[in-house]
Amino acid sequence: MKMISRYGICLRLVEEADAEFILALRTNPKLNQYISHTNPNISDQINWIQKYKIKEEQGLEYYFISQDQKGNKYGTIRIYNLADRSFELGSWVFMPNSPLGMAVKTHIIGIETGFEQLNADFCTISIRKKNTGVVRYIEGLNAILFSEDDLDFHFTISKENFYNRKEKLPSFLFNRHTY
Repeated sequence: MKMISRYGICLRLVEEADAEFILALRTNPKLNQYISHTNPNISDQINWIQKYKIKEEQGLEYYFISQDQKGNKYGTIRIYNLADRSFELGSWVFMPNSPLGMAVKTHIIGIETGFEQLNADFCTISIRKKNTGVVRYIEGLNAILFSEDDLDFHFTISKENFYNRKEKLPSFLFNRHTY
């Protein structure tokens, strides 16, 4: 998979040089309250990326940096747990100063990529129960709650439900606005 460009956003695959940016996102106290813990050691992050790159080469996982047309980095999203006709979407974290709508558009691109390029029929997403704004957003995409545990709600979105709902989303989300 190569760079994906849609809706004025570029998603490019993570490289070792992104370790510092990823750590800045994942260790930011305002951003990390609803994600899994990340060790703040840069060497550990580089090692994690190196292991991820092996999975990427095998077509098992794709971790993207979301950036504007000028190459400014704003967030991440990851497609993983690829299975027969399904994928999981996560590691969705964005800088507080991201352009308006960029995080949502990146999430939409992530789902579209799984359905269109990986030929999946279902997307699963796990959301911390306390992250009520994102829970409402995911429910608004016609996601169905299929299980929960102490920390998370686990949703699935079918390809059909996603595209039916996407048609009803505000058109400004999908304009070629360039950031």
